[in-house]
Parts: sequence; C-alpha cells; structure tokens
Amino acid sequence: MDNLCKILIVDDEYLLRQGIKHLIDWKMEGFEIVGEASNGKEAIELVEKLKPHIILSDVVMPIMDGVDLSKIIKARYPEIQIIILSSYSDFEYVKDTFKLGVNDYILKPKLNPKELITLLKNTAANIPNFILSTPKNIKELNLKSFLTKLISGFDITMEEEKINEFFPYKSFLLLGTNLKKSINNNSSLLRSIFSETCEHNFETVTYYEITTDTNLFLFLINFNFGNEHDILNKINTIFKNSPNKFSEMFFVVSKTFNNIYKLRDIYLHDFKPLLGYKFYLRNKTIIYSKDIIKSNSKDKFDFKYYSDQVYMLNIDAALNYLKNHILFCINNLTTDEFELKTLFENSLYSIINILDELNFDVEEINNSKREYFQKIDDVEYADELLNFVDILKKKFNELLEIQKTSFNNHMIGKIIEYICAHYSDQLSLKELSDRFHFNYYYLSSYFSAHNKECFSEYLNKIRVEKASKLLSDGNIPVSEISYMVGYSDHSYFCKVFKKLKKITPSKYRKFILENKRGNGSYV
Repeated sequence: MDNLCKILIVDDEYLLRQGIKHLIDWKMEGFEIVGEASNGKEAIELVEKLKPHIILSDVVMPIMDGVDLSKIIKARYPEIQIIILSSYSDFEYVKDTFKLGVNDYILKPKLNPKELITLLKNTAANIPNFILSTPKNIKELNLKSFLTKLISGFDITMEEEKINEFFPYKSFLLLGTNLKKSINNNSSLLRSIFSETCEHNFETVTYYEITTDTNLFLFLINFNFGNEHDILNKINTIFKNSPNKFSEMFFVVSKTFNNIYKLRDIYLHDFKPLLGYKFYLRNKTIIYSKDIIKSNSKDKFDFKYYSDQVYMLNIDAALNYLKNHILFCINNLTTDEFELKTLFENSLYSIINILDELNFDVEEINNSKREYFQKIDDVEYADELLNFVDILKKKFNELLEIQKTSFNNHMIGKIIEYICAHYSDQLSLKELSDRFHFNYYYLSSYFSAHNKECFSEYLNKIRVEKASKLLSDGNIPVSEISYMVGYSDHSYFCKVFKKLKKITPSKYRKFILENKRGNGSYV
C-alpha cells in the first residue's frame, strides 16, 4: 500500500466528512483516507503523524480556517498538496488561498465522485517522487482490502476464482508479533527481513501481510495441505538460524486452518491471545499455538482473605498468598499481563490503605507508591513480580517491626475506649472484629495478649463498675439497672455481679446506703 495517495479531510461538518469518506472506493482509485479533522488546528496536529500527500480542506471553519491552515502547511510542508472545498459564497476566501500555493478548489454543491477523482489524480501528479497506484497493482490492493476487512469482522466474500488465484494451496496459518513489545519496532525493516527470509526458505508457499493494528505485524501463510510439519520446522529453523535478525521479538504461530473465511476466528481466539504469553515465557522467540495447553481452572484471588491477613498484620501470609496466585497464573496461563499487573497494584494499594487506616505511619511507602506502580508496569516477565513481592514483604515487615508496639498500644486503647463508650449496647466480639477489621478468632487472642482480661471479662468488669455507681442511687430498681448496663437477662447480671463483687446487687445497694449512714458492713 506504499503507493496509495494519502488524503486528510478537514471540515467542521461531520456529515460532510463522512460523506466524502464513503463517496468513493478510495483504494480502488489509488487513494487512502488516513484521517479527518474538524478545524485547521486539529489538522496541523495530525499532519506530522499521518504524513498526508493531499489535504482536502474546507475554507470557513472555527478555531483555524482554511486560509490560515494553508499558510502554515505551505510554510512547513511545501510538498503537501492542498485542495479547497468551498461554497459559492466563499470565493473571496478561496482567492486568498491561491496566493498561498493551494493547488485547486472544488465547490461543495458540485461534489461528485467522478469530478473529485479527476481533480485528485491531477493533483497527485504534482507530488514530487510519487507515482499513484496503477491498474497493475489494483489486484493486490483488492486482496489486502479483502483480508483487512475479513479479519476485522466485516461480512465480505470474494469470487471463488479470485480466492484460488490468490491462495493456490489448501492450508493457512498466521504468523506475527506485537511491535509494541519489541525494542526494534521498525515495521518496514521487519517486513523486508521477513519477506526475504520467506523467499529463501519457502518454495511452495504464498504469504501476504495483513494490516490490522498499527502495533501488529501479521503474515498469512498459505501452503500445501499435509505440509504443516515441514512448514513449522522451516519456521523454527529460520528463527534459530537468524537470532540476531529477530532479537528481542516474540512471534506467535497459529494453528493450521483450511478455509480463508475462518481467518477472523483464528485471529481472535487462537492467535491474538497468545501474543500476551510473552509475559510468562522468558527467553522464548517463538511459540506455536499447538504447543500451548491452557488450564481451564481459575484461581480467583480472594481479596477478603488477603485483606483480613493484612488487618491482622499477617503481612507474610498476605503476600505469600499473592505470590502463590502469581505462580498459579504463570503455570496455568490463565490471566493476561494487564489483569495480573492490575491485581498486583490493587494488592499493594490495599496494604498501604489498611496500614494507614490502622494508624501506621506509611508516609515513606506512600511517597514511593508511584515508583512501585511504575516498576510493576515496567516488568517484562511475570517471574519478576515474584521477586518484587519479596522486596515488598521485607519493606512492610521492617515498617511493622519499628511501629508494631506503638500500634498495639494504640489499637488496644481504641478498642477499650469503644467498649467503655458502648458497654450498655448488646456488644459482642463479632461487632468489635467487624468495626476494627480483625478476624474474629484473632481479635480474641489479640485482646487477651495485650490486656489483663479477655474480652468478656473486661466487658463484665466495666458493666459491673457502671452498675455499682447506679446502685448507689436508691431510686433506680436493680432490674432496670441490669438493662441499663447491657444485660438482657437480669438473673445473669446478678450472677456476674456477685462473682466480681462477692455480693448480690441488692445487698451491695443496702451496704452502700447503710454505709452512708455510718453503720454499714459487707456481711
């Protein structure tokens, strides 16, 4: 397609731009619409990237009109040809553009395919060192257009006679690479090397490049049925004997298929997913679809379990769980690169947030967060994530070692403070574990380890002390006091009170009142 004349459409009317794009079978005429812009400013931003041969531009537009656009283009890119689209009323503007070197103009009301094509071909003849596509290569252009549309999902067919002409053999396979993942992503160089390599190694084979994604280099290979083993051996030999030519590249070979109309399915479900496997396959230059056995099992990452471990400060357990999940993905090829990196970043973010919520000083780690995320994004192979888990484990354990004592004191203080404020509620260890993000069983042992009494003993002590103060007021019935301090069962309250005070609530009240009169005794 190198001899297609590239056109950039510039017009503030969306419908007009769409109309021009679909007015003509551009590739059949040797042209290609490479882009569109709604004003001159947008067009200038696109020119360097798209490198059009001809700009087809409206003259009256907002932000930057066709006159100013022509002035800038002719100053910066004198080789680019400009054709102005105008209405009858715009002719004064059009005259100004001719002074700037505009090639020609065409009236919008008279826009028709034949006139436009004639004008464009005359204009293309003025382009230095450029020869427009001729009928000789129209066949090839038709084929490339057919393959591109077919792989993109268009419902398109080609005459059987032409299919047999382009594809004389019965079997097909796809071979390609993701240029974005390569250090040397020069598609022109790669195309040249690959075409030369195929020419010297394959005899009864035809091959065509397919244009899909700009980052994808893709070849369709057509060969004799039954020669698959020989073809695959030759492909393998090419890469083994030419390691320098394909260094730092990762090629994928699809399974063989026997019908050109299966191209899209093979591309989407067999070929394209394998491009992401480079992340898991270090030191591999080429992989074959037939050799990949994917596991159907899915190891779903349990964020609740992971978060519970962090809340309990079991950082090793949390990060070991993450590490085992990464290992599972490596061994079973069940998760793509983006998904796994995102999960890792979310896991790291979760630890930082939880430790911050638990009042650890995570300022240093927070400041390095962006750096950590960048490292994760830059990882080329999945096994590097395993090493990074170990680095983070060490980092977080150092932080806990320094701050754990003060954290424990602070956390126990907060729990006790909460118990003292809510002793009259139907308070439970389950409620505390949910509120302070502890595992239920862990909180029980954690509380006992950092306090003289276990949770239930401490709660009873607080409640009995509060009840004692209320009992000193002779006006509140004992049964009501039991409910006021959080006991729904009056008899249980009396039992607990007697255990702690060695006396029943009623006798305690009697003693307090008599003591106030100066003659009270416990017995």
